[in-house]
Amino acid sequence: MLSGVDKIFILPSKTALGLLAVVALLFLLGINFQNSLVYIISFWLLALLLLNIFYTWRNLAGLSVTVIGIEPCFAGENAVLEVSLSRPVKQAKYALELDWEGESQVQVNLITTQVQRVKLSHSTQGRGYFKPPRLRITSRYPTGLAVTWSYVSLDAQGLVYPAPIEKAFQTNGTAPNAAIDTGLEIMGGTNDFGGVRDYQYGDAPKRIHWAKFAQTGKLYTKTFVDYASHDLWLDWDSLPMPGVEVRLSHLCRKVLECHQEQRQYGLKLPGKVFAPGKGEAHKAQCLQALALFGMSG
Repeated sequence: MLSGVDKIFILPSKTALGLLAVVALLFLLGINFQNSLVYIISFWLLALLLLNIFYTWRNLAGLSVTVIGIEPCFAGENAVLEVSLSRPVKQAKYALELDWEGESQVQVNLITTQVQRVKLSHSTQGRGYFKPPRLRITSRYPTGLAVTWSYVSLDAQGLVYPAPIEKAFQTNGTAPNAAIDTGLEIMGGTNDFGGVRDYQYGDAPKRIHWAKFAQTGKLYTKTFVDYASHDLWLDWDSLPMPGVEVRLSHLCRKVLECHQEQRQYGLKLPGKVFAPGKGEAHKAQCLQALALFGMSG
């Protein structure tokens, strides 16, 4: 999204108001004493003030803001927004201040580069979508005698995941009597050697244990097994604790733990089931489902 800084507001600073009072006093003195030099000084100071106001306004005019994106975060953390600032050719920008009220502030200079990326942070409260408020851009360049500012609406939103609890409630999440590391043996497989048995008519010659036949003179057949792994399921209905947000926080912690341990896991929520998987994409999909759980649209 590209936004130009259109509506620019500008006001004299307290120092400028004091300077105007001095100019007015000098002007009255010039009238009283009919002193041309005092007139010249008064008009010279006034011209400098007006010229300063123009350059302060010009320092903000023509600036464009492009939203790059918002990084996902957890509830209670700061959402990081990245924007790109660009200026017209041959029009440097000095000491631009970007901020939200009560949040962090960033100062940018566009002197040697025409385009610059900037990251800002804003606090978050609950899970869901975070939509940043209007961004304020302020300038007091070159002398601080005037302050100019403008607001830019940011057409962007970022995901806020549930805040993970410090320690998740331990549930096995697997079928009973199942070993996650070894899985369940499936006889008649093709991958792993499972032992030998007496030869039966019709057994493939390639499966005959010829070494044992050489030792005993009797035919034996090699058997193989496959292993069906027991996927870990993070199930909403299996949680003992009450409350929607508490359950979401628990599941969020379990997703992070499983991802860190590189375990394959699935997620079951009311009305939604995510097949077992692992990796960054699977983690992001599960965390997004937790962030938007129960939210329309």
